[in-house]
Amino acid sequence: MKLKSLIQISLSILVLIICGIIYYQYFYEQQSRISNEKLETLEKEKKKLSGNIIKNIEYKSEDAKGNLYIIKSKKGEFKDQENDIIFMTDVTAIMRLKDKTTIKLSSLNAKYNIIDSNTNFFNNVSLDYLDHNVVAENIDIFFKDGKLEAYNDLVYRNLDLSLIADKVEIDLITKNSKIFMFDDKKVKVLKAN
Repeated sequence: MKLKSLIQISLSILVLIICGIIYYQYFYEQQSRISNEKLETLEKEKKKLSGNIIKNIEYKSEDAKGNLYIIKSKKGEFKDQENDIIFMTDVTAIMRLKDKTTIKLSSLNAKYNIIDSNTNFFNNVSLDYLDHNVVAENIDIFFKDGKLEAYNDLVYRNLDLSLIADKVEIDLITKNSKIFMFDDKKVKVLKAN
């Protein structure tokens, strides 16, 4: 009886080992391979969606006239289709002009061109220049041309007055500015001191 029990136990162990080998070769490896393929596919999709993300960015540019432009962002992302444009979040910018005056800008978002330094600020944009303050939804800086345009929900303030307009254009070289409406309406003055 001992021999018979020993053979039965040996055969049972052999059957379990063969079942384990078959399971491992055909099911476990295939299941592991499928989950690895799914993981790789998810990683590729994630990279496509996120682009190239950079944290704590700072760019500096200087034009031929000696004007310095510094732009900083907490996060930036290069999109695949626009390699020269970086989409920035939590943005601050400083322009130090040749005559030692400073323009400060801040916004929630911006598109910065790394080739020509032109920047489109959008979403809660604020500009401070001497005693002037401009709040708008959009401000565009054309660095090489020395021009700045602010538009959409624009409020302009200085020491003497506050006004609402559609657009402000500032020539950074001559310091001339134009404040106007898109249609034939007049610029709305909120208060005058």
